[in-house]
Amino acid sequence: MKQMINKLITALLSLLAVLACIISCDDMNEIQREFADREEQVYLGKVDSIKSIPGFGKAKLTWYLGSDPKIEQTIIYWNERQDSIVRNVTRTSSDLLRDSIIIENLPEGSTLFEFRNVNSNGQTSLFTSATATVWGETFADGLRVRRLTKMVFNYEQSNYVLALSPATAGDSVVYSQIIYTDNQGAEKTIKIERATNEVELANFADGAEFHFRNVFFLPQGMDTVYGRYQEHKAPKAVFENGKKISFPGNPNSRYSEHTATSLYEWNLQGDLILYQLNADGSLTQSESYPGLVPRATYREFFFYDDDKFIGVGTNNQIFMFQIENYELTFVKSGANNYFGTGFTFPVFIPARGFFFVISAAGAMNAWYVNNKAVLGNPTNTAVATNFLYNPVTLFDSKYIVAVDAEGYLWSIPISTIGIHRGLNKIGSGWDKFVKLITVGQKLIAVDANGEFYEFDFNATNNYWVIE
Repeated sequence: MKQMINKLITALLSLLAVLACIISCDDMNEIQREFADREEQVYLGKVDSIKSIPGFGKAKLTWYLGSDPKIEQTIIYWNERQDSIVRNVTRTSSDLLRDSIIIENLPEGSTLFEFRNVNSNGQTSLFTSATATVWGETFADGLRVRRLTKMVFNYEQSNYVLALSPATAGDSVVYSQIIYTDNQGAEKTIKIERATNEVELANFADGAEFHFRNVFFLPQGMDTVYGRYQEHKAPKAVFENGKKISFPGNPNSRYSEHTATSLYEWNLQGDLILYQLNADGSLTQSESYPGLVPRATYREFFFYDDDKFIGVGTNNQIFMFQIENYELTFVKSGANNYFGTGFTFPVFIPARGFFFVISAAGAMNAWYVNNKAVLGNPTNTAVATNFLYNPVTLFDSKYIVAVDAEGYLWSIPISTIGIHRGLNKIGSGWDKFVKLITVGQKLIAVDANGEFYEFDFNATNNYWVIE
């Protein structure tokens, strides 16, 4: 009985397999009949060997067409085939045909182009694609440029003298360009050739602006690349002699900024005094440390950073201190509690994380030391030569403010490590002052009579005329 059931199951499975084969063969025959009824698809020859050359807001495309005589047009698509352009194909021989086109008004970056050949009979080729690079202002921003290194606004002569960094081999700068409107209302465009390192903007009013950019040509490109315009503005003339203030400090003391609202004085008696800046601009004594830093032992002393001070001994060793329980203690312990020797410099300018020194010959260096009295690596960097300004101070931790021998006031922006980033004339008549002190946004100038004058100061926007 069991054998009969197995035979029956086997017979049924065989029958099902035969039926499936018959159905499959019928379907295959149907597919063959469908394709047999169609005409054979014939494709035109496709575009070959596409190359692109970058341009500023554009790209040049070159390609080759084979010898297919039935090609009448080449269609080029981009922007996901939302934009296209048609090139008619005209043959004079059966050889390979080279064609090219410049496509403009393209976005900066990479653009995908797709090529397809067509004719009037509806025949087409397969697509061929290529990616082209398009340059723009962002690309130009990354190129090596010429920079404005010095801006000297001469209020009396109504001109602006600008110095540029020299052109260097391989920088691709063709020329630089300045556009401004003079004080007669005429627009001026100045082209600065590579060999020119200084230019004068004549009839330039105080507070007026100019626009500066570099123009490039790269050998791998097809045309000129224009940098983004940078806007610069001349300082606005301010006629102000400062507000005379009643300040208890001594004009011969050493002053150093503590915070944006407080100031240290180290007087001739060796006292260290802390003042607070009030809302009305006056200064009020808040702390006093009598005889804390004796002048017989130290020739220079200033607040440095955090709660630390730097002092230079009369033997020209340099130390870092802090105040603990109203006593001056060395940050660096041990027999040699100084962190440097031979600091004979006459001028020290405290900053944050470093300090400047200026030699008698005008060599200016930035020295790096952390709050544990450990010199950095490198220990110092030369930042200027022939720096013969007096008085000089650091404003807002960002600008060196100094007076030259003719009484002109200068602003020098600095980097976070003290490197000079330019030189700008911002005032005249400042030779009446013998000392400059900064606290927050206030500049306090001391004249030869020991009088204190306070300015609500900025180092960029104004041209300060002292009358």
